[in-house]
Amino acid sequence: MRFHLPKAIQGALLVAGSLVLSMLLAEAAAREFLPQPYRPAQTSMHQNGFDVVLGRLHRPDAKIGWVLSPDPKQFHHRRSDDKGVVAFDVVYSLAAGKRQIPAVPLSGPLLIATGCSFTFGHGLNDADTWPAQLQQKLPNYRVVSVAAIGYGTDQALLAAERELQQHKGQIGGVVLGFADFHIQRNRSAQSWLVTAYPFSKPLFALRSGKVEYQGQVRYWEGGLAVKYSDLFAHILNVSANRVYRIPSYENARELTVGLICDFARRWRSQGVRLAVAVLPHMGDQESKSRADREFVVGRLLAAGIPTLTPNFPRRSNGTLVTDFRLSRIDGHPSRTYNSLLSEQMVPFLKTAGIVGFDSQYR
Repeated sequence: MRFHLPKAIQGALLVAGSLVLSMLLAEAAAREFLPQPYRPAQTSMHQNGFDVVLGRLHRPDAKIGWVLSPDPKQFHHRRSDDKGVVAFDVVYSLAAGKRQIPAVPLSGPLLIATGCSFTFGHGLNDADTWPAQLQQKLPNYRVVSVAAIGYGTDQALLAAERELQQHKGQIGGVVLGFADFHIQRNRSAQSWLVTAYPFSKPLFALRSGKVEYQGQVRYWEGGLAVKYSDLFAHILNVSANRVYRIPSYENARELTVGLICDFARRWRSQGVRLAVAVLPHMGDQESKSRADREFVVGRLLAAGIPTLTPNFPRRSNGTLVTDFRLSRIDGHPSRTYNSLLSEQMVPFLKTAGIVGFDSQYR
């Protein structure tokens, strides 16, 4: 006696089988033809312990996304390559939510330094960061650094504005350390948010030529289905960007300029001037980086914002010489880099009217 399934059940099984086969084929196609989707555990920065450092040094912030911990802390940061060769072995001193700068005077106008890990001093001891080097050269000023690892231009400016509001009438000026790779960070796309996971990040947009804060955005993790499926991970990455209305890269360039100009205007009305220092990096001679830098610098100068493009020795192919990077495995700035940068920054800040010509200079 043969057993026959009802036709309705047969049809349902056929549909289910077809769906499973289609999903398997789609998954295979996604793995074969699409680039790797964005997942926290698979980003190079997370593999290098970036998430551990980010999590231990910072705490969530409702407006900026993340800020340095307000608790006094001595954080030991050591990194070595797969053969055990040490890239750096340093200590970060934190207090009141800021990287500490040695020998800050008790009085004098405040100079706020802001930016990303290049300004924070990733892989460097406290005295070797460029804000600390600047403090040594300008002993009549009080330099304070509100930079943090992973910041884009938007977060760096928000952090500076918060510090400015806490010291009204005491600010000599704000110096933004800008790098062309901030443009990608300012998009707040999943490709960058995955690096900052689990922190959120602010999203700004240009509306009728004006910069508007849109709220906080974060990486969409998606659970087990996304963890093991490239197809679902791609779908979630794309969906999140569309829901958040992430700008194109070209629009992000305009947004980056708009952010700097908008904050500069507001601060100027309060008697505070903003200056921008364009930070060289190991990949800054690629055609895209050069074009981005020329675009931003040209627009900032046209808007009357003092902008320094420092002169650094380079190899014949245009890349920075080895002395300016931390190590073979880490391209962050070295003490030598920061010393040269701060040396050029002092006369630049004087010409910009942020530092007085009568100030003591070492």
